Amino acid sequence: MNLDNKRSGRRWRVGLGVAAIVLAALLLPRFLVDVYADRQRERLTGDIWEAGSEQETIERFARWAADYWHLSDDKDVWNRLRGLPKPFKPQKDPISFLSADGQCTEFVAAARYVLGERFKVVRHDILSPNAGHSAISIQLSDGRWVYLDPFYGWAFKSGGRLLGLDEVRARLAAGEALDTLAVRLKPDANEKFYQALPESFEAKEFEALDVRLRLPLEDRDRWSAGELDGEWRDVQRDGQASRLTSHFFYVGRRYPTKIRFHYELPENQRAYRLAFHLTEEPTPAELPDFSVAPSIQGKTLVFELAPDQRTLSVDTRDASRRNWFAIDRFEAIADPS
Repeated sequence: MNLDNKRSGRRWRVGLGVAAIVLAALLLPRFLVDVYADRQRERLTGDIWEAGSEQETIERFARWAADYWHLSDDKDVWNRLRGLPKPFKPQKDPISFLSADGQCTEFVAAARYVLGERFKVVRHDILSPNAGHSAISIQLSDGRWVYLDPFYGWAFKSGGRLLGLDEVRARLAAGEALDTLAVRLKPDANEKFYQALPESFEAKEFEALDVRLRLPLEDRDRWSAGELDGEWRDVQRDGQASRLTSHFFYVGRRYPTKIRFHYELPENQRAYRLAFHLTEEPTPAELPDFSVAPSIQGKTLVFELAPDQRTLSVDTRDASRRNWFAIDRFEAIADPS
């Protein structure tokens, strides 16, 4: 009996040891990422923090980031670690920092990791007539926000003072030239996006982003985007071509931003039928909140808007709902009467 107990105890200790080894092996990538990223950040910020004022520090970071960050969809060794199970997966911000590649939201995560110990850094989201983009706003010690976009290659400055996005947008809308405000951070800086800034919709990540889409129906009875082919990219393309933003192709909350879309009809005292043909069939509980209740017909959401209803609003702030549905085809048809 004692021999059996000893054998059982030995097996239990061996099993416990194996489990500990496996657990340590799974946790090792997360530990190494944290340690290495912290070391690299300390080395980098040691140079950046040498600048005298807050503005000089931010400008030094902006020039470093514009040279460091590269647009890419490739998955490097750092990004592959994101595939580990959640308890063992390294945090997003240090991985984004170490990778130095990715989309604009990955850059935002990297910037927050580098600057977050010294500044409040938030994502700033912009929907232009033909694109969507994210960069960063940084809060200075006096409470003022300044805007940076090393990803596209820009900072904005006037009279020796870094500017916030609201001021840049207002001054461009008043007719001031982009070159008079912009600090070009790299030779191939994206000018087209910021030239359209006065027509864009923007908000910080903790704010609701209200996007007003005036449907192109002033001189026609109907307008549509996309084809019934199970693919949303043609809806995206047609929305972009009509300057309704490339984010026209979905209903719901596709991005972390609290976007509220407002589909606006002409002031012509006519009734309209709006139809969103989705790529999959929804249920009422999964849909976002609409200002006009839809009729669900299989994969299609149908909205009947009376002559005194000029806007269909979609509120995506309820994160408990299904995130988003891709639009296969969109149709807006005026009542012939």
